Amino acid sequence: MNEVKPQRLEYVEQTRQALVAAAERLFVEDGYRQTSMDAVGAAARFTKGAVYRHFKDKQTLFEAVFERVQTDTATTLLANAPSADDAWQWGLDAVAKYLQACTETRYRRIVLEEGPAVLGWSRWRELDQQYAGRLLELVLSELMDKQLLPRYPADLLARLCCAIIGEAARTIADAEAPDAVREQTLAILTKLLTGLRLP
Repeated sequence: MNEVKPQRLEYVEQTRQALVAAAERLFVEDGYRQTSMDAVGAAARFTKGAVYRHFKDKQTLFEAVFERVQTDTATTLLANAPSADDAWQWGLDAVAKYLQACTETRYRRIVLEEGPAVLGWSRWRELDQQYAGRLLELVLSELMDKQLLPRYPADLLARLCCAIIGEAARTIADAEAPDAVREQTLAILTKLLTGLRLP
């Protein structure tokens, strides 16, 4: 009896993850409006009823996809903890990797293009702060702990930097030549952050 319940929970979670993965593919390829719950079920090889058992509507499913993309991106950016000697470069690399993610189809489509339209500006901003904002706060806190930046309130500094980087991300996503804009943006952000750096 005790083994049956964990197996059942594992199956439920596997089903949910399969649906989220299928929805992500369709949202990226076809867009949110053109993707139906039927199509998600078919792509994941489940019935529409199975989709609705896990997600009450398409927007709830999109939010799960949004969170998955943000979590994967944060995991990649924070893959290696910095040493005392390379913390500054680690911080700059994290910003560079984030800007690179903005040029990639998966992140650009889900987070920067579809996200604000599907979730609404307030909910999108709330989730962006929860993921991208929290990620930036961790990076800045690490740099302050290593005495590379002055000791400011981490949440305030993160919000200000997040506003700048967020606008940069949307500019990159909308650009005809995103790689060129990303390089220009990174150069500007590096100068801004270097201006805050302690001698």
